[in-house]
Amino acid sequence: MRTFESQKFRGEIPLDILPVFIYHKCRFFTLLARAAAIVIPKKCTISPRRQNMRALWTGRLQFSLFDFPIKVYSATQSNDISLNMLHAPCQSKIKYEKRCPAHGPILEGEITKGYEFEAGKFVTLSEAELETLAPKTQRSLEVLFFVDQPALEPLLFDTPYYMAPDGPMAREAFNNLREAMRSSGKYGIGHMVMNRKQHLVALWVKENAIVVSTLRYDSEVRDVALLDDLKAATKKNKEEIQMAADLIDKHTKKFRYKSFKDGYQEKLLALIKSKVAQLQAAAQTKEVETTATYATAVSGNGAPVKRGMEKAPPTAKKTRRKTGTDN
Repeated sequence: MRTFESQKFRGEIPLDILPVFIYHKCRFFTLLARAAAIVIPKKCTISPRRQNMRALWTGRLQFSLFDFPIKVYSATQSNDISLNMLHAPCQSKIKYEKRCPAHGPILEGEITKGYEFEAGKFVTLSEAELETLAPKTQRSLEVLFFVDQPALEPLLFDTPYYMAPDGPMAREAFNNLREAMRSSGKYGIGHMVMNRKQHLVALWVKENAIVVSTLRYDSEVRDVALLDDLKAATKKNKEEIQMAADLIDKHTKKFRYKSFKDGYQEKLLALIKSKVAQLQAAAQTKEVETTATYATAVSGNGAPVKRGMEKAPPTAKKTRRKTGTDN
C-alpha cells in the first residue's frame, strides 16, 4: 500500500485517505475562523440613499457681455427607501420584461415610439424625426432679462439645480455675475436646453452658488377658476376674519425647516435595521452551531487518521557485524 510520510510526525498516512484528511483539516480551521469572526456583531449600516455631487449638464452661460463655461448639479435628492418587489415564497426579485401582447417577449431594437390619437390607433415617431425637433443650441443657458422676486409665484417653480463655474478661467466672471445678482435681489429669466427640450428657467443666488430652477409654462399650470367648489359666493364675516388674523399673528415664527424630518422614512429605516439585525443574529447562531457540530464530528471520525500521524517509535541503531578483515 502506498503511503505518505508526515515530516512533522514522521508517521505514515495511507494515500487513499490523504485527500480526506487534508479537506477535513482545512474545513475545520475555516469554521473556527468564521466562528471567531462572528463573535463581534456586525453593525447594520443601512441608511437613506445618498447621491454624489456629479455634474448633470455642462455648457456655457450667456448674458450680454458675459459668456463662460458652467456646470449644473442637481440641488435635491430623494431619501425615499427603495423597496424591491419579491416573490413571497422564495424571496426572489420580480423581473419585468418587455412584452408584446401578440408576440410575447421582444428585443430592444424592435421598440419604437408612438402617439395614440384614437383608441388602439397610433402614429409612430422615429428617433430621427424627434431629433429634428430638438433645439439647435444644446449646450447653452441664455439669460434673457431680470425680474423682481414677487413676479414669480412658488407654483411656477419646478426642478432646482446648482450652477458652478467650469474651470478656473470661468471663476472670475461667475463670481462677478453672482455678486451683482446678490446685490440686486432679482431673478434672472432665461432658456436652457436639457434632454432635447428647451426649458424656461429662473436664476437666483444661494450662498456661493447660483440656483437654476426650471419653471412651468403657463399651459402646465391649471386655472383656479376651474374649481367649481370655489365659485359659490359666500358672505364675509369681519369678526371671524379678524379672529383668524389674530391667530395668524400669534402663531407666526421663524421657519426652521431643518427641524422637520420625514417621520415615515425614519420609522421605515428603523424597522428595516431591526429585521436585518434579527437575520444577522440568526445567521451567527447557525454558524456557531454548524462549527460546533462539525468540530465534534471531525474529532470523532478523525481518530484513525490521527493514529497514522503518531510519532514513529525510536528505532535501534544497527551495529556493524565485525568481519575477519576488521582490525
